[in-house]
Amino acid sequence: MNEKLKLAVDNILNRVASVKGRGEEATKQAMILPMIEALGYDIWNPSEVQPEYEADVAVKKNGQKEKVDYAILLGDKPRIYIEVKALGESLDGHQGQLKRYFMSTPSVSLGILTNGLEYRFFTDTGEPNIQDDDAFHVARLDAVEQGLEVMTRFHRDVFSAEAIREYATELKYTAKIIDLLRREIDIQGGEISDELMRWILKNPGIYDGSVTAKTIERFKPIAKTALQRIINEIVRRVLREIDDKVTRPVSVAPEAVSDAAIDAAAAAIEASQSDDTNADEKPHKGREICTTDEELKYFAVLKKMFDGSIYATKKIYDPAVRSDVPIEIAYKDTTAYLNVYFNKPSWWIMRLSVESKIKWIGFDIDPEFAKDLTPSKFEILKPSAFAEFRVRIESSQDLLTLSEVIRTCFEKTIEDREKLRHTT
Repeated sequence: MNEKLKLAVDNILNRVASVKGRGEEATKQAMILPMIEALGYDIWNPSEVQPEYEADVAVKKNGQKEKVDYAILLGDKPRIYIEVKALGESLDGHQGQLKRYFMSTPSVSLGILTNGLEYRFFTDTGEPNIQDDDAFHVARLDAVEQGLEVMTRFHRDVFSAEAIREYATELKYTAKIIDLLRREIDIQGGEISDELMRWILKNPGIYDGSVTAKTIERFKPIAKTALQRIINEIVRRVLREIDDKVTRPVSVAPEAVSDAAIDAAAAAIEASQSDDTNADEKPHKGREICTTDEELKYFAVLKKMFDGSIYATKKIYDPAVRSDVPIEIAYKDTTAYLNVYFNKPSWWIMRLSVESKIKWIGFDIDPEFAKDLTPSKFEILKPSAFAEFRVRIESSQDLLTLSEVIRTCFEKTIEDREKLRHTT
């Protein structure tokens, strides 16, 4: 998946000089269509990749409907809109145009704004069908860090609107929370904000009096000293735990430890911690969450099995809206496993660990019942905190042999939601 994408990008970069200054159509032909094709979509099939697509209720100009440059259709419904600008043209200020198209079509879950070299990806992490103002990911083909690993998530074989929203929401709010905590807690050379100070003083048992502006100013130096002590304690504890785990003395003064060192220390501790899983079965703890080509390959097989099953056309009961909604299979990566689910991560169907020495798939199904459905050629692993019933696998093709268990899990997940219909 990645190799084909990398090859397409190399070819696109080689065309930059000949495309520059030749306008939007040349950009589409030489740079956009090859990228769409590399992501698995049939650019020669207008029922899948449709140029100049009329959005249902798009704003009209001079009696003509506005058209999005490309619509990618799956299951006869537009799922991705791509708005193209000429190579070299800035993308700033054009997201509003894409937003109008996005909002006009409920089935669309991914909007892409591009000039051939820069790709900005948008979805609706807030209100459904209302495109976010800010892109959740930006990829530049001519940058050192191209961002292609994220683009593989939009490949035809693994495309999932729910997985995109989940990933975008994680990126968006993780960045916001990190920014907030860094601003509030990293007080080197600065002061604690009034908002944080007010929150501290209003916590039960901290201060019983009225929290006024004068009170806040009085307690700021006290809170700053306390916060610095806590940070130093955390650093010392992290370094001690590393020392205990790897039996290597650490002689770095806590005050001199950088953010990067602390992050590395925390990762080392997480990686060294043990659980009830055998050493050969342990996932890559401490690694940055990065969905690999292999994980996407496994999900692609599961998605194909789901799309070809009777469950693809069924609906699932959603207690949050108290109604039946279309089923969508999706995935969420973690440091321990790839979570495969229907519609919401908590509605998990199965979990896969394919980055460890012993690859396994775990099912959300009664172990005794699952054993009867599992072919004898598979080794059944002991239960773990991740799944009660786990089976050792060697390749993605093993999923086809386990099709009866997998289909049963599809059905069970739907039935579990149905049971909530009369309890909510």
